[in-house]
Amino acid sequence: MERNLTKTGLVNGLVLVVSGITIAVFARQSASATGAVAVGFFIVAAAMALMAWFQMTLEAREEAERLELEGLAKGRLESSLFAENVAEISPARRARMQFERWVLPVFTFLLMAAEGFGVWYFWQQIKPDQELTPNQSSVAITLAISSGVAFVLFLVGKYSARLAQLESSRLLRPSGSAVMLGAVVAALAALAAGLDWAGFPNWDRYLAYGLLALLALIAVETLLGLLFEIYRPRTAGKASRLIYESRIVGLLGQSGGIFSTAAQALDYQFGFKVSETWFYRYLEQYIARFLLIWVGILWVSSSLVIIEPQEEGVLERFGRSVPPALQPGAHLKLPWPIDAVYRYNTRGIREFLVGAIPDEELEKNRVLVWTRPHYKEEFNMLVASAEQLTNRSVLRDEGLASQEAVPVNFLTVSIPVQFRIRNVMEWAYQAADPGELLRRIATGEVVRYLVSVNIDEIMSFGRNAAATTLQSRIQAEADRQKLGVDVVFVGLQDIHPPMGTKDNQVASAYELVIGAIAEKEAKILEAEGYRAETLPAAQAQAVVTVNGARAAAVTRVENARGRAVQFQGQLQAEEAAPTVFRQRTYLDTLAKGAANSRKIVLGPTNTSDILMFNLEDKLRPDLEGIAIDTPTPKK
Repeated sequence: MERNLTKTGLVNGLVLVVSGITIAVFARQSASATGAVAVGFFIVAAAMALMAWFQMTLEAREEAERLELEGLAKGRLESSLFAENVAEISPARRARMQFERWVLPVFTFLLMAAEGFGVWYFWQQIKPDQELTPNQSSVAITLAISSGVAFVLFLVGKYSARLAQLESSRLLRPSGSAVMLGAVVAALAALAAGLDWAGFPNWDRYLAYGLLALLALIAVETLLGLLFEIYRPRTAGKASRLIYESRIVGLLGQSGGIFSTAAQALDYQFGFKVSETWFYRYLEQYIARFLLIWVGILWVSSSLVIIEPQEEGVLERFGRSVPPALQPGAHLKLPWPIDAVYRYNTRGIREFLVGAIPDEELEKNRVLVWTRPHYKEEFNMLVASAEQLTNRSVLRDEGLASQEAVPVNFLTVSIPVQFRIRNVMEWAYQAADPGELLRRIATGEVVRYLVSVNIDEIMSFGRNAAATTLQSRIQAEADRQKLGVDVVFVGLQDIHPPMGTKDNQVASAYELVIGAIAEKEAKILEAEGYRAETLPAAQAQAVVTVNGARAAAVTRVENARGRAVQFQGQLQAEEAAPTVFRQRTYLDTLAKGAANSRKIVLGPTNTSDILMFNLEDKLRPDLEGIAIDTPTPKK
């Protein structure tokens, strides 16, 4: 029987090798992610099966050698002494012991390393940024081949597992479990191919992720098993456990269930019958009830749903919506899977960017210039150019049709669009991906609007009008698509020419043009300011000069007129009293001429006259020097 078990172990290993090669070939042709990961499982399973077969061969040789030595010992008188020395003269036993001491730990470590490397390698092949392009022509063939391989492996694995249970062979058990593992992964590869053929290609990646998680779990279990083997208690005469055998894989090939596997693991690890204690018996007897009650409580608790203050809920019963929407608060519903509630944040403001892909690192720069990138990727959009349209007309008039310039320019924009959900029922059911649809609507409206406006207008004074127009257009198209959203803001703060290439710096050249235009405008404004300052001053000076001239003319005319009138009066006085007039005029002239002159008084020398002078200063000469006429007394 041992010979048959050895052959069965070898057949298991060879079947796994052939099945792995077959799955690898057809999975590569159909670009199946699940099939690619399944190849890693086949490699691990084949290594486990072949190692178990090799160890089974060593133990078979040891048993054969032991029987041969026992036969030789029967003819000797000192058979008991000979039997005690059988272990010392048995090379097969020594080879088996050395194999279990050195080769098995090294193989287990290499197996764990291979499992960990497989997780990393296959993750690099199927990670989200890797695009998989399935070949639909070979998907059906992969489905058929994988299904056939899974069926064959299931039959072989079930036979090996049952045979290992009946014969109590600990070396055939991991081999049968490995074949059953191959049957499971082959069935999953067939399932992935069937879903791909039915029009659900994303499930291929999901199943591959699940297999990667299982492979990582097996790698961790192998590492822990290798560590626990070092510190476990040893019992004399008891066979050691196969450290490369996985308990997780063993669940697939053993009919004893999880509890029997757990009991064997606990008994082996602690060195005594843990499975025979009262607590373990009680737990094994009532665990099903505990699990059933726990699952029931969880199932009943799914009847209560709480909607947060900023949310609204959509209730579905057997996949169909049940209006109206659930408002914030606690609500009762039928348990899962009869009723399901999907929550949506209807009071928060959502935002997406049109024309650019954000980058968290570049967005930290608070200073934004045209010549440096501030997004992960920016898209150039066409915008009309009135200046190039004018140049085109001039070139056509001059007969230079070959040098006509296209009346458009490139413009880089990053337009934030903010919105909130107004009608959650429309948002949930009018589109498969309403957020992506709204983003595409906004992008289309931005493209249509930019080709209808002038680049100089949109980059300067026309931003506010453009934002208002775009907001109304996006809102109108969203309402037409019945997305149930309110567009609350459209911003055009980041609009600039494209950066260009290293050889053709578009943004820097545009900055030079803008700088020249700004300098020209500054010169014009400076000249206008000088004109506004000089002309009023000249006009005021002209008015002052004219008014001064007019005042001088009036003064001269009036002075001349006054002198003429005075002269007429003097003539009349001279005619009336010529002598008196002349004497009076003479004396007045003398008094006026001598008023400010120094006077020297010369008195006679032969008299003793007394002269009295008032030398006090006059406070107000204009008042104190006034002569007051004394009235002449009447005769």
